[in-house]
Amino acid sequence: MVDRTLVGLSLYSLLSSNRSGVFLVYFPIFLVEVDHAPIALTLALTSVAYVAGSLVQPSAGRWSDRVGRRRPFLLAAELGALPLFLSIPFEPGYWAAALAFIAGETVLSMGGPALNAFVADVTRDRARGGAYGLLNAASSAGGIAGFLIVGVLVLSLGFHYLFYFVALVQVGTLAILLIRVPNDRVAGTPARRPLREMKEVAYFSTTVSIRSLGAGAVGAFYGIYAGALGANLFEVSLVAIAGLAAMAVFALPVGRLVDEMGEIKGLLWGTAVSIVGILIFLFAVTWVQLLPAQGFRNLGFAFLSPAMLSWVARLAPPDRRAEYLGVFSLINSTLWSLGPLAGSVAVTLAGPAGLFAFSIGATAVSLIAIEGFYVRGRRGRLAEATSAPPPTVPVGPP
Repeated sequence: MVDRTLVGLSLYSLLSSNRSGVFLVYFPIFLVEVDHAPIALTLALTSVAYVAGSLVQPSAGRWSDRVGRRRPFLLAAELGALPLFLSIPFEPGYWAAALAFIAGETVLSMGGPALNAFVADVTRDRARGGAYGLLNAASSAGGIAGFLIVGVLVLSLGFHYLFYFVALVQVGTLAILLIRVPNDRVAGTPARRPLREMKEVAYFSTTVSIRSLGAGAVGAFYGIYAGALGANLFEVSLVAIAGLAAMAVFALPVGRLVDEMGEIKGLLWGTAVSIVGILIFLFAVTWVQLLPAQGFRNLGFAFLSPAMLSWVARLAPPDRRAEYLGVFSLINSTLWSLGPLAGSVAVTLAGPAGLFAFSIGATAVSLIAIEGFYVRGRRGRLAEATSAPPPTVPVGPP
């Protein structure tokens, strides 16, 4: 039986994905088409926004661990980001709009470690892949609905309605958090511990996150690329939906498969499948061919996300999960966030083919690193043999 808290978090993920997915695709298009920002600068500003968000995650995670609470951080992140996102269409020019987006993403990111740790708190070892898979499936299903709605709104009424829709969705996420997610307490961390204790998670995070440079470049660029291949704004949504549909259908069974095969094998499969998707992007000549490309790309992520998060949650002491997951997010998200910046350089030097070639190269390097360090290397075998600490059971509100 699925934990009630996990159901509530899945509902929250379902609604919040309406915001995150459409922003990633449509915000760069908004800056280019409405505010007339250069494409390379747009990708660079998108990078800055997500890098800023990743930098606050270890501190936010450590704070959540010390307080012994998760829900207040999710609520604060949503409330703080709402007015910033809503102000974007009223800002005078792309610099001001980008600044509001950067601030909003930074505030919103403070809830990320608490969310991931919340899932680990209420699930047992070797079942977390399925739990994270459930959240990914719910997130993707919500993203499909979001792209369909936003595609119609933007195409018929204009870009301003994207931001009104996001504001409405955030009101819904706040309602879900207050009504369906309990304010459980976990064992708080009494004092700050040395960062050197997280050397293993930092090493793992760097190894598996090399591919994130290429993934971030493609994620911020494929909407613009679809438009260059002849897609209108609604058809851009269809490309995004193709990937989300793959995630919605396969995320839960793939997450459970990761639990069965082990996290490292899940990482290898996910990285390999991602390369297939990017290869299709590279050789596409019409926007329709981007549909299977995005499907394979997200199928790879269906393996990667639960594998990475489950591994880090298993490494972490129960009272420091959010901090460990925050350090992982710092490394993974920073490299992902630098992807659009690296992609802007690749596009400037070699066009779209250069960007996709860069992404394939980064993904291949990650695959080789995982194979070398965690399959053949002594470090991986020792880590696999390490027993996980028992999960913390929430004791409820005082």
